[in-house]
Amino acid sequence: MRLSRCSLGQMVQALEQLPMSLGYFRLLLRCFGDTPERRAAILVGTGVTEEILRDPAADISLFEQVRQVENLCALFGDGWALRAPELWNPSAHGPLGVAGVAAPDVAAMMELIASFGFVRAPFYRISLRRGPRWSQLDYELTVDLEERVWRPMMEIAFIGVRTGVAMMLAAPPAQARFSFACAEPDHALQVRAALGEDVVYGAERNAIRFPTEWLALQSPFADATLYSVAVNELQAARARLTAPDGMRSRVERLLKSLPARRLTAGEVARLTGVSRRTLVRRLSEAGTAYRQLVEAELRVRAERLLRDGDLSHAQIAETLGYTDASSFSRACRRWFRS
Repeated sequence: MRLSRCSLGQMVQALEQLPMSLGYFRLLLRCFGDTPERRAAILVGTGVTEEILRDPAADISLFEQVRQVENLCALFGDGWALRAPELWNPSAHGPLGVAGVAAPDVAAMMELIASFGFVRAPFYRISLRRGPRWSQLDYELTVDLEERVWRPMMEIAFIGVRTGVAMMLAAPPAQARFSFACAEPDHALQVRAALGEDVVYGAERNAIRFPTEWLALQSPFADATLYSVAVNELQAARARLTAPDGMRSRVERLLKSLPARRLTAGEVARLTGVSRRTLVRRLSEAGTAYRQLVEAELRVRAERLLRDGDLSHAQIAETLGYTDASSFSRACRRWFRS
């Protein structure tokens, strides 16, 4: 299933200006990058460096996470997320998982997931629908990702919710239904082993259905202090994205992660979850402009390609997205004074 295209305004609203957590990236790299060769293959094309991985305050873009997922699919096949389902317990979901378990009851946990789920995965918007007998979390894709990319990320999200609910119930949530808006994959048996037998494919939307009576159940792990701290951290994620210097570093990393083509300011704004106007304003507050960042990245790439000597002048110009070799020559004179 591919997402029907929506307007930039809808995309911005869906992403809620939140960054993609680096936590999943690190966890997947640790679990699946068990040899130097696999580690390198999982990192290729992501633009995520060892320095970024060591930074406890670092975030990445959704694009960088998608690149990693594509690499994992290439290495292990479409069912890679089910090779280690025990990874996706609440603690793997950072402050969202902590707040969910420490919430006073199931209703608060579900509302938290609906309000902050995109802190961990800014490619969907979640809504909670309450009914007299059944209630449902609906996951609406907000970014036009390929099915083989969003499906494992949705499997991870579903396993996390199921584990959290099981902790609340102190029993397997056998009455929960997990629906996927895609055809049944070859690894469906592993999905059902992780989620339970009530897994539906070919559904209208990705969703989790559960008995409404569960909402009133109090959490045996309710902790008002821990819940407050975790919710504050989720709210702080927005503030980190809105910081001008944070926006600049995110844009720079995003530009580095696309060696084969350029990104327009509109595309970068969409991938970072802000409007184009907001992107321009925040970069200005950080003392730069989008065009300057693009120029700086193009200069680094041009210098590397010219030094390597594998491509002609015209081929380098085409690789860097110039319409003709003369435009590239003028840029080189400006950059290198030659």
